[in-house]
Parts: sequence; C-alpha cells; structure tokens
Amino acid sequence: MAGDTSDSAAAAGTVAYHEPAFPQLATVIALLYLAQVARNIANRVLYAGLLGEIAIGVIFGPVAKNLEVDWMNTFLVIGYIGLVLIVFEGGLTMQPSSFVPQLPLACIVALVGVLMPIALTFGLFHGYGYPTIDAFAAGSALASTSLGTTFFVLRAAGPELGVSAVGEILKGAALIDDIIALVLLSVLVPLSSGGGDTSNLGWTIGRPIVASAAMAIATPLLTVYLFRPLFRTRRFHSIMARGGHDAELLVGVAALCAFLAVASYAGTTMLLGAFLAGYFLSALPKPDSGVSFVACWEAYLLPIQEYVLVPIFFISIGFSIPFLDLWTGLRIWRGLVYAVLMTVGKLLAGLPIILAALFRNRKGASRATASREAEDVETDPGTTRVQRLPNNTSAEKIAPTQKGGDAEPAIRRDRFFLHDTLPAAAFVGLALVARGEIGVLVLQVARSASAESTSPTLGEPAYISGIWAVAICTILGPVAFGVLVQHYGERIKIGTWGIARDGK
Repeated sequence: MAGDTSDSAAAAGTVAYHEPAFPQLATVIALLYLAQVARNIANRVLYAGLLGEIAIGVIFGPVAKNLEVDWMNTFLVIGYIGLVLIVFEGGLTMQPSSFVPQLPLACIVALVGVLMPIALTFGLFHGYGYPTIDAFAAGSALASTSLGTTFFVLRAAGPELGVSAVGEILKGAALIDDIIALVLLSVLVPLSSGGGDTSNLGWTIGRPIVASAAMAIATPLLTVYLFRPLFRTRRFHSIMARGGHDAELLVGVAALCAFLAVASYAGTTMLLGAFLAGYFLSALPKPDSGVSFVACWEAYLLPIQEYVLVPIFFISIGFSIPFLDLWTGLRIWRGLVYAVLMTVGKLLAGLPIILAALFRNRKGASRATASREAEDVETDPGTTRVQRLPNNTSAEKIAPTQKGGDAEPAIRRDRFFLHDTLPAAAFVGLALVARGEIGVLVLQVARSASAESTSPTLGEPAYISGIWAVAICTILGPVAFGVLVQHYGERIKIGTWGIARDGK
C-alpha cells in the first residue's frame, strides 16, 4: 500500500494521514452499496435479506479476494457491534411478564436443540469413519444457534410475534443454546492440548455455566431492588428528563459497556451481557415518565444499525466461509447429508411445543369431562336421591348445547391443535436452524487449535463438512422461516401461542 512507507516514520500510536487510493474507496463503496441491493433482492425473493449480505461477503472475501485480511478483521469487529446491538434490542423490547412464564419450556426446547444435533453428528461421523473427537467438535459447533440471525429474523417477522408466547420461548432457547455452545467451546481447547494439564478442566467447563446463571439471576434482582429505585428518584429523573435522548444515550452506552465487560471477564458470552443490558434499561423508567430508552434507540441507533452495522455483520459471516474449498464431490454430498441432519436436529426442538400442547389439551379435556359430569348430576329438591343421565352418549349430546359450558368438542380441539400448535412448533424449530457466526466460531477455534497441536481436535474433512452444514443451515433456515411467517404469521399471532393468551 502507498501509506506503508510513511507509516514507519509516524510516531508510536499514530499513523501518517494520507489520501486513500481510489481502488480502496471504490471497493468499500461497492461493498456497502451492493450489500443493500442484494439484501433487498433476497428479501423480495426469499424473504431473508441477510442472505444477500452473506453472499456479498463471500464474493468480496474468499471468492474475489479483493479485501486485505486487516480490512476483513476490521469489518468483523464493526459487524460484531451490529450483532451486539441486535441482541441488545431483543432485551430492550423484552416483556418480563410474558418472557418469564415461558422460560421453563424454553430451557427444554434449548436442551433438545443441543442434544439432537450432537447425537446425530456422532451417528453420522461414525458412518463417515471420522474420529470421535471430530464428532464432538463438529457437534458442539452445530449445537449452537446464530443468536444474531434468530433475533434479526424475529424482528423482521414483526413486533407482535416477537412478544408472543412462542417468540419469548424462541428468545430464551436461542440464548441458552449459545451459552451451551460456549461451554462446549471451552472444552475443545484443553482437549487439543493432548491431555496436558487437566487439573482445572472442571472449572474451565463450569465457569461459563456459573457466570451465565449468576448474571441471569443477579441482574433482575439488582435492577428491581437497587437500580430502579435509584433511577426513579426525583433528582435523577429530573436530570434524565432535562437531558432527553442525549442523557438516555449516555446511560444506555454506559450500561451496555458495563454488561459486556462483566460478561467477558466472567467467562460467559458477551451476547448474554448485551441481552441483559437491554432488559436492565427497559426496566428502569416509570411507564409514564417520558424517559424512554426504546424511543432513544429508535431515534439514534436504529438507522445506523439497520443500514450499516447489521449488513457489515452478515457480510463478515460471508468472509468466514471457505467457499472455494468446498467444491469436491465427496465434500459436497457429505456436507449436504450433514446439513439435512442438522436441520432435522433443530426442527426437533419444536417437539416440546407439541408435547406441551398435547398436555394442555389433555388437561383441558379432563376438566371439561369433570365439568360435564357435574352438570349431568340432577338432584331432586324434595329428596337426597341423585339421578344421573342414562349414559355418556346422552351426556355428550346434551353438553354442547348447554350455555356457558366449558367443554370443547374433541374435533374442535384437534382443529385448533393443527391450526395453532404445529405452525408454532415449526416457528421455533426453523428459527433455530441458522448457526451463523457461533457455528463458524466454534469450528474455526477447534480447527486452529488442531493445527497447533499434536492431538488434532478437528480434522479437515470434518471441518469442511461442518462448514457445509453451517452455511446451508444459515441460508435455508431464514428462507424457510420467512415463508412460514408469510403464510402462518397471523395464525400464530392470534392463536393459543400468540400474544392474546401468553401461552396459557
């Protein structure tokens, strides 16, 4: 580059300012502009605009190779800010009254979504003849969920679906998936050391779990009992009211940075810190106080996030895909088979939604039967004799015609089950299919550790199969999710898993 010789004469910590060359400017301008164009095209055709941005990243990075490694690293850092803001927005718009009741089911969904891909990976890689350690490394990567992609497609689906019962389940499951993926990642590096010092392996594995649980428990408690009363004092409130959006932005940036730092140094994912920072800020103001971090977000950060930071984030995912190394016959078919199994593994994460609906239907049917039996009992006012209806058939004929009856005919329950629950289960499963940045991160860390070790954690054939699966899942998952929302979004929104009943 033209500036390299002048940089050497600059003082430490500085660079010599010089005019960038036209090819440099043209490359960056083309990258940002074409990302917007590709996003609009992919959004219209496939209902998943992020695929266009990933494609631009692949073209400019591994295919054309017209970006230097330092540039791509810079875009990766800037794009990660976009990822942090996506997750932060999810926490900022979260409603605890609807999120907390869905958390137990979200944990079950996350557990299924982690265990099934790992189990299927072990089975398939055994058939491929890959080592067991390769299966563990690749399964750890594909057990993850792209938190940024999940929150992005959920926001694109509409604000009402984001706060629906099934939307809250999805948020919780995606967060837990990433925490588990981080735990599994913490195991891979010690394993690649060839079984060296394993005295601290227990703490290495347990640290992310303890840190995540501690942050998830401590944040709501400190927010409700310490920071919210302080924030709502008359003096602090008046300062915030006078400062307007500028004061809200200052507090918001400070809180976000604080949570990111705590999460990073505690040993858990910074994305959990971003989510908790959003929740923390949303819980501080009084409902009618005029102080609104959401309004500040929409005024100051949303345009930058939507048109600059988020596109760069998805572009940076495209940088990470070794596109030219994927195209041999053996790698293609093995990668495709693995991608199909990994899609099925996450789709099965919607199974707990179906089981929960079946349990609720059975519980409701039991209550309806008890109600019908109580109504079928007739007592003679002049005696203590109890008279029952002749048989169940007569009761079933009478119960539907009685006003105010709680019984719902079985055929209607079945129709509502097919109408509401199956789309909701598919909603969760498809949204979790994309692996994106987290899957690539785990695969590349495992592969890098293997390159520096005499005991490889992830061989090249297994790595390429994993990359195939991550790429296909990240491409097809949002497409299928967009089609589902397009056709069944309204049905989910107004159904039993929508916003009206909060999943009850």
